[in-house]
Amino acid sequence: MKIIQLHIYLLMWYQATECLTNTAVTLGADVNISCDLDIKEIYWYRQKSPDPPVLILRTYKSTFEGAEYENSIFKLKYSVKTNSRLFIRNISTDELGVYYCVKTSEPQKFSNGTKIYINDLVHKNQTESHDCSQHETQWRNLTIITSVLMNMLLIIALIGMVKSYIDATRTSANYTEAKNSNNQQCAEIDFSMCAGNIKQIQEQSKTVLYRQCMM
Repeated sequence: MKIIQLHIYLLMWYQATECLTNTAVTLGADVNISCDLDIKEIYWYRQKSPDPPVLILRTYKSTFEGAEYENSIFKLKYSVKTNSRLFIRNISTDELGVYYCVKTSEPQKFSNGTKIYINDLVHKNQTESHDCSQHETQWRNLTIITSVLMNMLLIIALIGMVKSYIDATRTSANYTEAKNSNNQQCAEIDFSMCAGNIKQIQEQSKTVLYRQCMM
């Protein structure tokens, strides 16, 4: 659930924000991408439009734990350097896209994206440029609204489950009560029938005795 939520947030971030660090690269070169969150435990994501975000790896505080890869094939291309920097080895067109580092714990926090693209004649002398705008505030508001909506959906689901449980409990109680009532009515009917039979036997006995006395 948490990974799905991160995917949704990251996709919205990519579409809403225009604050990116554009980095031109040459095919076959090695690339380092920094994380501006200054946090050791992070997720690294790659967003390549129009595909959904792809989780690459997770880092930990301890360097002995290394990185946890979402897919073992990523080990051939990606690794983690100091300060949670993402290292891309022998970059190809498959690794192009926008990269984000994301805080692993609550509340979620996203870095500004780093867009990796192929160097061409227009960007020959451009290695890194910053293209930030006021959309960061818009993204934050959008994230808050989305979080509130998701929490509301969770609350509604919990209320529905509780209501179903209460209804089931009431149905069971009503069934038990009706069953006990039927048993009591049956017992009263049996008692009435028994009393009638006893009275009939007594009358028959009196008739027999009377006849014997007359003889």
